[in-house]
Amino acid sequence: MPSDAAHETLAVVHRIPGRLRVRIPPGVDAPGLTDAVSALPGVTSVVWSPLTRGVLVLYDRERADEAAIVSAIADHAQLDVTSPAESRSNNGDRPKLAATVASLFGAVEARVAGATGGALTLGVLVPTVLTLWAAREILSGRAAPLRWSSALWYAHSLFRDYALPHRES
Repeated sequence: MPSDAAHETLAVVHRIPGRLRVRIPPGVDAPGLTDAVSALPGVTSVVWSPLTRGVLVLYDRERADEAAIVSAIADHAQLDVTSPAESRSNNGDRPKLAATVASLFGAVEARVAGATGGALTLGVLVPTVLTLWAAREILSGRAAPLRWSSALWYAHSLFRDYALPHRES
C-alpha cells in the first residue's frame, strides 16, 4: 500500500437497507477485501470493481450491521471513513444533473439486484436487452440506420465516459 494512502478516506456513496456501495480511493491496494467482508455475519454478497474502485455489499438487514461492514472495509483497506454528509456534499465531483441521473439509475439497479439476488445488474441487463432487441430487428428485416436504441447506447457511453469519475492508474 502506498505510504500516502493513510490520510485518504473511503466513502459510502450509496446505501439502502440491505445494500451498501463504498468507494475506495485510488492507490489503495485491496487484496482479500471481498473475503474479509464476506466473512461478516449476514453478508450475502461482496463484489469488488477495480474499474470503479467500488465495493458493493448485499446483506441481510436482520443479521448484519452496516456500521460493522463499513468499519471492516475501512480496517482492511487501512483508511478512515468519510462521513455521510461529506460523501453527499462532494458527490464524486459530478455535475448536479449527472448526480441526479446516477442516483435514479442507482435506485433502479438496487431494485434489479435485489429482485435477482445480485445475479443481474443494469450493466448486464441493459446491454443484453438492447442486443436481443437489435438481433430481432435485424432478423425480421426491419433494421435501419441509427435507431433510438443506438442513440440510447451512445448516450449511455457518453454519460459513463464523461459524467462518472474516472479510474486513476
